Amino acid sequence: MKNTMKQMIQEILKVISKDAIEKIARDVGFIQRQGKLQAWQFLYLCAFSGLDISKNTLVSMSANLHSEIDIEVTTQAIHDRLNDKAVAFLQEIFTRLLNDIALSDSKISTSWDKHFDRIRIVDSTAFQVPEIYKEEYKGSGGSSQPAGVKIQLEYDLKSGKFIHVDVGPGKGNDNTFGSKINKTFKERDLSLRDLGYFSLNDFKDLDAKGASYISRLKPNVAIYVENEDVEYHKNGKIKKSTLYKRIDLSEIAKDIPAGGVLELKEVYIGRIEKRKERLVLYKLTYKQLKERKLKVEKTAKKKGIKKSENTMKLLGITMLITNVDSSIVPNDQIYEIYSLRWQIEILFKTWKSIFTISNVKPVKIERFKCQLYGKLILLILSSSIMFKMRNELLNIEKLEASEIKSARIIKEYIQKIYFDLVNSPLKVYKILLKIYKCIKRNGRKSHRKGKKTFFDILGVSYHHQENACKFAT
Repeated sequence: MKNTMKQMIQEILKVISKDAIEKIARDVGFIQRQGKLQAWQFLYLCAFSGLDISKNTLVSMSANLHSEIDIEVTTQAIHDRLNDKAVAFLQEIFTRLLNDIALSDSKISTSWDKHFDRIRIVDSTAFQVPEIYKEEYKGSGGSSQPAGVKIQLEYDLKSGKFIHVDVGPGKGNDNTFGSKINKTFKERDLSLRDLGYFSLNDFKDLDAKGASYISRLKPNVAIYVENEDVEYHKNGKIKKSTLYKRIDLSEIAKDIPAGGVLELKEVYIGRIEKRKERLVLYKLTYKQLKERKLKVEKTAKKKGIKKSENTMKLLGITMLITNVDSSIVPNDQIYEIYSLRWQIEILFKTWKSIFTISNVKPVKIERFKCQLYGKLILLILSSSIMFKMRNELLNIEKLEASEIKSARIIKEYIQKIYFDLVNSPLKVYKILLKIYKCIKRNGRKSHRKGKKTFFDILGVSYHHQENACKFAT
């Protein structure tokens, strides 16, 4: 463990060290001459102090710097430092961390390794920001969302590597982002995508690259099968309009029992260019249907829209399309594999509830951006450590770590990790070892009866630990 931990520390030190931080600050023009507040101290303030830069007062920031670093900086000096050069500095730190931290040695061995090198999950999270930012961060629409931020994230489930992170306005289009990242796919990649990223052209492109996908199917997409009763013109040629006939999935689903699965192996999707797909229908249980109805009704009311009759008819089934052969993933496992997308929701939950990325108050926009990118720096570093710890706990103890519990534990140590990275790098390993022991003792996954975990679905070999649900957090 010591060698692998030290390797990760060396990766982080490429960006988070006094010399590296100072050089980046000078390269972007944030530091031009030596002042009282050094670059590493400013990075501490925005990312690792535990403060919300747009929410906490300048007095709190000044007091924190005095208390933790023993430097005296006036509130006016801090206010002046929260400028566009500071934003560029934090953006560059964030970008380098995203690109330079390699976690290839942290890949989890799964039963799917013979088929997929990476399992790539893409999704977005959004949060409302004060209306004064609407020019740059326009909201998703409606009176309740005049201004908002949307963060697009794609990461590899097996290694924890953040492949893409994109920050933009709340009105940003998921589908556009999905097409943008297609060029980075390789053979033996598996992409798990929700409705927001649905694109037949994207799937065609992934197929051509030798990559695989599992995606939910939009309810308004026409589904066809080959027509056995084709019609002919007088000259003997087939009428092209009769080659396929449209099918009604809501009618087909009536015969599927609650919680049941039905596969339609040879269907064609699209009105004009019909694409052959493997379609798997999963019928929701009564409890799942009730939850989905409430969620759909709440979203529709919030956005001021009315769902179509066809959408409501198909509400009780989850429709999944894939180019993965049934010999690799049979129909009763497709829904399970697709459900791995919940892992990204867990990440977003830690971002908002533990690291408070969505805590924003109306301040000048440069100050808000310093908070935003400071939080993203904190999240990338914390997530890298979390994935590393999860892998070490599996390799050494054959145990599964809880992402949320691990994130809570790491948050308590992250300030100390930062101080050691910039002042005493040789001490970082000891802190990581403490974190490992704490996660081993208090951060293991709680296993609920009848519920498969991330490791269970991926076929990871580990020791199960049954805990009462009341202790799960």
